[in-house]
Amino acid sequence: MKWFLALVVVLNLLVAMYGSFKQRPPVDVRAQEVSPELVKLLPVNWKPNAASAPVASAPAAEPLRESSAPKADKLVAAKPKTAEASAPKALAKVEAKPAAAKPELKSEAKPEPVKAAEAAAVCLQWGPLDDKLLSRVKGGVPQLKLKAGQLSEASKEEAAASGRFWVYYPPLATQAETSTLSSELKGKGFDNYIVKNDDFKGHLSLGLFGKEDAAKALAARLKAAGYDKALVQQKGQKASKTTLSFKTLDAQQADKLKSLQKRLTPGIGLKSCA
Repeated sequence: MKWFLALVVVLNLLVAMYGSFKQRPPVDVRAQEVSPELVKLLPVNWKPNAASAPVASAPAAEPLRESSAPKADKLVAAKPKTAEASAPKALAKVEAKPAAAKPELKSEAKPEPVKAAEAAAVCLQWGPLDDKLLSRVKGGVPQLKLKAGQLSEASKEEAAASGRFWVYYPPLATQAETSTLSSELKGKGFDNYIVKNDDFKGHLSLGLFGKEDAAKALAARLKAAGYDKALVQQKGQKASKTTLSFKTLDAQQADKLKSLQKRLTPGIGLKSCA
């Protein structure tokens, strides 16, 4: 009897173990009753979180496939967005082309090149020329075929050296004092006279020498005697000196002018205008 009871117990255990290992039939969720209070409406654009999504089992495979469809739609819909996002970039590139072309427009607005005749234009001066040389030079100027305004001249008075040196003494404050000084100088052996008829009127003329050393020696003796204002000056007649200016000459005119200068005045060269 004991063995029979033990056998019954073992059989019950085996049946219980078999039932626990056997798969339960799938539960039909739609067949279950749900309380309206527990129903919660979800928004249209609601998405399940990947972390909270339950592990898909065999029966739940179909809902997961349906939920994956919107994701595919989103991917397809995202393509136009990328195209739209790239469209402004393309427009920006197209609009950037005129901006890059601006420097080209500036470069095109370059000043006109200087003409060859203006680039070769020069200005030369010829002189100073005395009256005799000036007359000779003007005789050859027509060969240059100058236009109006290309030739101008400037004259000034210059003293022509004669090779003679004059010793003189400046006048004093009054004519009476100058006359007294003249008498004193004569008394000390310095012959002199008062100039009355030229630019040095009132001066005391003490001598005219052919050599500068002789004139300076007399001035030194006057200073040693206490008359330290004696001066030496080279005498000569004033002569007019003229300088010709040739402006805006082209290459051909400049060459002709240089040839004319070498032929007429070898010792007086041409100079560039200052």
